[in-house]
Amino acid sequence: MSVQEKTRWKNWADELRQEMMSSLTEEVTRSVASITSETATTKSESSLRSVRFWRACQAGDSPNDFLAKAGFEIEFQEDDDRNVQEVTLRLNKTWKTILDRVLERKNS
Repeated sequence: MSVQEKTRWKNWADELRQEMMSSLTEEVTRSVASITSETATTKSESSLRSVRFWRACQAGDSPNDFLAKAGFEIEFQEDDDRNVQEVTLRLNKTWKTILDRVLERKNS
């Protein structure tokens, strides 16, 4: 993965996390088509539908470590054709703790 491509993914992941924190949301689900569009990735949508790609992201394996580094846990289901249609991104423990503190202050 090129440096430019990793930068696109990093920026998207950081912006998504910031959006989630601002809206006080700990998880979002996105379609692969939506992720492809939002990241402006040069990877093909078929590559992004592969279980292998998402497992590497889930494990935080380089070069697909951008989501783990941005503070996400990743869940996905594969369909009968072993393709991924949707991905759920959840704030990791560190970011979830921060969000919980914000919610506590807001509710006090």
